[in-house]
Amino acid sequence: MSKTRTSCKLKPKDLSKSVPKSWISFRTTKNLNPHWGTIGQERAMDAIEVGLALETRGFNIFASGEAGSGKTSTIIKLLNEKAKDHSSPPDLCYVSNFKHPERPLPIFVPAGVGQRLKEDVKQAILELKKLVPRALSEGTFGHIKAGILTNARQKAMEATKKASAAAEKLGLKLQEDQDGLRVVPIVDGEPLNQETFESLSGEKRREIEEKMLSFQKHLDAHAYQNRQMEREHVESLLKAEVRAVTPAVEGMIQDLIKSYGKHGEKIKNYFEEMKKHILANHRSFVRAEEDQEEIGEDCLSDGLEIYGVNLVCDRTDQKGAPVIVEKVPSPANLCGCVEYLPANGGLTTDHTMIRAGALHQANGGYLLLQVGDLLNHENSWPALKRALRHKELRVEEAISLGDSQRRIAGTMKPEPVEIDVKVILVGSEAVYYAMKLQDEDFSRLFKIKAEFEPSMPTTKEHVNLLAAFLGQVCRAESYLPIHRSGFMKMIEVANRRVGSQERMTTHQAELLDLVAEADYFAKKDNARAIRKKDVERALREIKYRHGAVADSVQRGINEGTIIIETKGEAIGQINGIALYDLAGVSFGIPVRITSRVYAGKRGVVNIDREVNLSGAIHDKGSLILVGYLGGRFAHSQTLGLSASVTFEQSYDEIDGDSASSAELYALLSALSGYPIKQGIAVTGSVNQLGEVQPIGGVKIG
Repeated sequence: MSKTRTSCKLKPKDLSKSVPKSWISFRTTKNLNPHWGTIGQERAMDAIEVGLALETRGFNIFASGEAGSGKTSTIIKLLNEKAKDHSSPPDLCYVSNFKHPERPLPIFVPAGVGQRLKEDVKQAILELKKLVPRALSEGTFGHIKAGILTNARQKAMEATKKASAAAEKLGLKLQEDQDGLRVVPIVDGEPLNQETFESLSGEKRREIEEKMLSFQKHLDAHAYQNRQMEREHVESLLKAEVRAVTPAVEGMIQDLIKSYGKHGEKIKNYFEEMKKHILANHRSFVRAEEDQEEIGEDCLSDGLEIYGVNLVCDRTDQKGAPVIVEKVPSPANLCGCVEYLPANGGLTTDHTMIRAGALHQANGGYLLLQVGDLLNHENSWPALKRALRHKELRVEEAISLGDSQRRIAGTMKPEPVEIDVKVILVGSEAVYYAMKLQDEDFSRLFKIKAEFEPSMPTTKEHVNLLAAFLGQVCRAESYLPIHRSGFMKMIEVANRRVGSQERMTTHQAELLDLVAEADYFAKKDNARAIRKKDVERALREIKYRHGAVADSVQRGINEGTIIIETKGEAIGQINGIALYDLAGVSFGIPVRITSRVYAGKRGVVNIDREVNLSGAIHDKGSLILVGYLGGRFAHSQTLGLSASVTFEQSYDEIDGDSASSAELYALLSALSGYPIKQGIAVTGSVNQLGEVQPIGGVKIG
């Protein structure tokens, strides 16, 4: 036997509830103390506190909850507060790797030092542009250079004399012209020209040719010796130049080491390698000095950019740890990129074209990402995983060649950067569980879940915190303050949004939108505060703007194109309530549900289900209905029944099980012949025991 339940007739006032007036101690929100924190999200805030406190690898945070619940703004405020307690992380610079130019080196220096380092290195190189040419043009070096040149000429003359003597022994003579040395035969003490040579006898010509061929080895030896002497001359000159410029170069580098060497061995080693490279390529400074007029005195000319410092993360004005919110988390924006420039029909790059990503900027602090944006960019999630898993960041190459196959010169693979960053992903509950199930790395990297709940208890504390929050928003946005009556109406709205008299929504964005519209109408009436009637008018306007569908249905009922009976009685016919939710505005409309029974053993057929116009939850309700009938009427024998149930004039897909009780009443009426009053509309689901379960969405206004 099922339990007997007493019926309860609800009055309109029972469908809404106001908080006690004693809870609202203010007349308006004008002078309330500000509150920017969360309200009713203790569980989420505790989780975030734990996640931020734990520095162990993998304790990053996933903040889940409905859109508009204030997750992002709340977390950003909390992170900014936390960041104040931490020191600023170091500046990050990329410098040239002189041994392996394709792998630029990252260098960390204390916050604010990077800008000085960049400028000091630049000024040192610009100074060397003046000092190196000056050192190579001063009188002292001029004498050294002249001596080297004189010595080279003497050696060349001696070699030529030696070759000439060998030629004379063979009856030949060396002559020098613009193309170098050439051999001329001598006959009777005079050089032999071509015409005379051809007039000689064959035997005489062969004799001369043999002498010339015999001398060729001397000529080759002379050419080789000249090349050797030229090489020695160049090497001697280079060594002399290096000796001449070394004091200036060493002085500059020692000044830099003295200023910045205290920041680590890596930077000292960098300056030592820079010194070696400058001395090995000192002539670049001579060319740079010659080009200075065209490029300007404050620029590093072509060939000297290699010495520049690329400051990719400048923390000069930063106080505390960084808090970065990346709104477009593409791989390049997350991990940084190497840019390219067109050059000579191809593409070129160097360490000065490395650009920082959000992970660089957030290193030593916090990075907040919307998970939907992250997953919308191909390879962004794998790139983020790699960085968090290995605690190092590799700069991605950002280049789009399109359909052209252009040559790329100087492909860069910067050395990775060690990172220590706390990542907070913000997304929905569904995305959280989807990632948890589909990616095994997700659970290892995001061990803290901070769940922002859609509702909170309607307590005095929460009500007053909400008042303080809305009051602060009104002051910040130059709205009128909210009057007590207007605020109580907003609490009622907050209750209705979650369909509970004991809980209210945490969806702050929706309440803030309502405040903005109510403020407009209050100012239009020249009011001093946002009153109850202003809030009610805003609600009516919202309902009106989204009411085209509801009005269309109502017109159909009034005109008779949608058949709904509201008077009299009928067998196998009942009015159900269909709930529509369009852009956050919900409304109910009546819909006729009919049932027909006839002889047979086909059972209960739900026509909407048969033609695939019903969703899974509606199908579940229909099968539960069949289960109830079988359990109620077919204990001892088979239920011989053929019946059909349908939503009349419904041509769109329907879902939900809240019509199952109405379908059951229509079916029982058709079986028993007992009529149903048509002035009653029914909603609610039924279980297999015949119990009508709690309903939602019922409210007045």
